[in-house]
Amino acid sequence: MGWWQTRSGAVIGDPAADYVDDLIAKGQAYVEPSELPAKIRERLKAIYVEGLGREPTEEDLPAVLAFCL
Repeated sequence: MGWWQTRSGAVIGDPAADYVDDLIAKGQAYVEPSELPAKIRERLKAIYVEGLGREPTEEDLPAVLAFCL
């Protein structure tokens, strides 16, 4: 498990990517963070807090969604 910073400054991690991959496998694919239901957005926030000690930035969520699509 790890977390990586992209060239744009976004951070993508295995836990967040695994969660998004699971959603996609269930037919719940999201392209933009604005499409995320509140429950999913809160879970992603919790994953970032647990793994990094901070909430995802405005760059993190689009990056992890794009990475998994």
